[in-house]
Amino acid sequence: MARLSVIIPVYNTLSTLERCIGSVLSQNLTDMEVILVDDGSTDGSSDMCDRLASAHDCIRVIHRENGGLSAARNTGIDASSGTCLSFIDSDDEFSPSTLSANLEWLESNPGTDLIEFPVNVHYGSSDSYVLSFKPETVQGEDVFRHWVNDNGYDHCYAWNKIYRRKLFDDIRFPQGESFEDAAVCPKIIGKCRSIRYSDKGCYLYYRNEGGITNRYRFRNQEPLFRHHINLLRQITDENHQAAARMRLWNRCLNLLTDLYRCQDARKTYLIGKSSVLSGLKPGFTAIFRSGLSSRQKLKSISAYVFGVRFVCSLLGRKKYPI
Repeated sequence: MARLSVIIPVYNTLSTLERCIGSVLSQNLTDMEVILVDDGSTDGSSDMCDRLASAHDCIRVIHRENGGLSAARNTGIDASSGTCLSFIDSDDEFSPSTLSANLEWLESNPGTDLIEFPVNVHYGSSDSYVLSFKPETVQGEDVFRHWVNDNGYDHCYAWNKIYRRKLFDDIRFPQGESFEDAAVCPKIIGKCRSIRYSDKGCYLYYRNEGGITNRYRFRNQEPLFRHHINLLRQITDENHQAAARMRLWNRCLNLLTDLYRCQDARKTYLIGKSSVLSGLKPGFTAIFRSGLSSRQKLKSISAYVFGVRFVCSLLGRKKYPI
């Protein structure tokens, strides 16, 4: 049994694949398996996977028909033998020692189920920034509450983490839709006994101009809103702090506005979800304790006074191109 299984979905990323895998192999980890899940690539990536596997004993390749990112990740999870798991997309990289340093900490603290490390978002571009963490361990009933209060849904990334494999015993990524990370991450956090926020290493997240987040179609964007509003329902039921619920409510308001801006928006759906979001409003005074920017406070106040549907419809008049 391997100490760590690194799962890499591969689909038509021939130009970046070798760079990505090189960053994994350079972590200097012994007893690591690297699982390349070729998701029906047509650009030569399949052959590249096989060549790399023949050169490195730790690499395994699984070829499958194209089924999307979630299906590829799930295939990798099912095939994994490691006691811990990590993910990386095949156009990204790990900085040196990221996996080794964080895995060493995790193995020295067997009561911790997950460790999350920094991300350089849009690495190499003019608007890049680093998502960093103050070293901290959160335990017990505070894990999920801390994650919500700290706006953990802002970084529902699958890949800047090392997980105990058992967290995925009954969890898989939803197939056939975008923003699958936002569906899975709250479930994983909810199972954790202890989480470590780490300042060691960095995930290098390259901008993908052709990615889902750059295609504002209703079908692509709707799952992100749905996952967030499901989380809002959950924390409303669990009586989380009003300020934390307000920040998430405002995030849902922004995401719903984005859906109104989609050229292919579904009017009936939007009317219904506007009503649902209106029914989930925290108390009005929570707006002023939320820590939101002045602009977002004004938007939320407007939605309280004039209605969610009116504000989203008004702000959604500027359409995103398809």
